[in-house]
Amino acid sequence: MPTRIATWGGFALGLLVAPFFMLAVAGAVTALSTGLDRTGEYGVALVGVRDLAAAVDRYRAHYQHVPDTRQGLAALVPEFVDHIPDDPWNHPYVYESTGPQWADVLSYGADGRAGGSGDGADVSARFGRLGARPPGFLHPSATLMLMGLPLAAALAAGTQRWCATALAGMSVFWAVILLITVGIPFSPTMRASLLPVLSFTAGVACLVGAIALLRNLAYGALLSLVSIVVAYLLLQYLVTA
Repeated sequence: MPTRIATWGGFALGLLVAPFFMLAVAGAVTALSTGLDRTGEYGVALVGVRDLAAAVDRYRAHYQHVPDTRQGLAALVPEFVDHIPDDPWNHPYVYESTGPQWADVLSYGADGRAGGSGDGADVSARFGRLGARPPGFLHPSATLMLMGLPLAAALAAGTQRWCATALAGMSVFWAVILLITVGIPFSPTMRASLLPVLSFTAGVACLVGAIALLRNLAYGALLSLVSIVVAYLLLQYLVTA
């Protein structure tokens, strides 16, 4: 393989593989956890259940308790709402009360039955969409892939030029992500911590590792690999903090 193609082809591959993989994972999470709402009906249902729940809250503020299950949503008419509409799938909204002070309003989705996923997922005024959660293996699989790719590239960097430059591309990608986070308006607690400094340092280390790999300098692969792992851990912390 010509040197120029190996160098810049590998670099472009490394630069693009991580964001494409992240987009694929995000798409999988969206599809598995909520399904695809192509018609906007779930948005209408969410507005409907929240409007009725707000009326229930007004009822509670006035009478010091929510309607009981025998009265249901009919107790809101006409004092708190003009009428009780059906959900976007022409099914009645469902009233659930667990005591005198708390109640929820739900739509059972397209199938009109409790539970379900995809088009049949329930919509709750208090908890939002109640679709199936992403499978537990998705996060560790994504971590394995995102960290396995730079590890494989680092191990082959000594013998395959395109692997070394692909690792350089990955390093640049993670550097850009980390350096962008430095400009995020953190909470006062996070600003007072070392997190912005660590993000900046790790981002610079990723860039240095990428330059070292492109110039065939010793320890470039190790520096890039360690910096990418640190970058991933920092971003995981930012997402979950």
